[in-house]
Amino acid sequence: MSGGERVNAYDASCADCGGPVPAGAGLLRHGARGWEVFHPGHAPEPGPPPRGTHPGWHRRRLWALDIGSTGHRPGVDRIRSAALRGSDGTAHDWILDIGSDIQDPTGALPDALPDTHADALPGTVVDALPEPLPPPLALEELATLLTAHLTAGELLVVWFAPHVLSTLHAELLRHGLPPLVERLPAGVAPVCDPLVLDRHADRYRPGSRSLRAVAEWYGVPHATPGDPASDAAASLLVAQAVAACHPPLARLSRPALHTEQVIWYAEQTSRHPDALAWPFTPVEPLPWQPAPED
Repeated sequence: MSGGERVNAYDASCADCGGPVPAGAGLLRHGARGWEVFHPGHAPEPGPPPRGTHPGWHRRRLWALDIGSTGHRPGVDRIRSAALRGSDGTAHDWILDIGSDIQDPTGALPDALPDTHADALPGTVVDALPEPLPPPLALEELATLLTAHLTAGELLVVWFAPHVLSTLHAELLRHGLPPLVERLPAGVAPVCDPLVLDRHADRYRPGSRSLRAVAEWYGVPHATPGDPASDAAASLLVAQAVAACHPPLARLSRPALHTEQVIWYAEQTSRHPDALAWPFTPVEPLPWQPAPED
């Protein structure tokens, strides 16, 4: 039994053979009824619960948004690229010409082009790599599409929404454009954050909760982590997988799902008082400055 394995704290019966399993002698695994106890020799390989065929929001039209930015300071860092991927075949990509005076701390050129063909969703038609656009033009196109989607009441999937949507809010203001909150009278909703969902549905699973790790856990392809197109496609598939594996989540209405995530995220970040609000914090744009060295 490896040190990373979870063991049963109480006496139980083996979910495979039905025999008794004393406390501390069995292994815990995800099963159709939640956590199940097995004799060590009977335990299946670790993995999520099986995907069901139940209905839910994950079978509706979903769009996923991701951005590539110069860092993780929503008021300071700039959006370099953005991507939308949809379960309906929607595919949009933007490269923002943010200027040579902005230095990317990763060392990549500010106008580096992503691989928009990475992990393309089935049925998605991806055009050739887009030409760099002035930020106001690219951001207005993006905001207009997002506004139409959310106004229709459809879920917008955003992995770690507080970073993405807070950065987008500041960037729209920086370029004299109305932020999403001003375009959407009912608020920036409904949003689906697969990171929040996975942490809630499987809160005790050890290991990383990066998009790469969570995608691997659910068997979702993610060939190019860090590329907005690849990340958007993977986050959409992860959202669908979490709902397919956890029927109680899938049964929530779209408004209820949004509201519950506010509560779950607050619980998940309770030890981090400086955490951004979910789904975003209305940060003001600040002048550019390089990130401090570690």
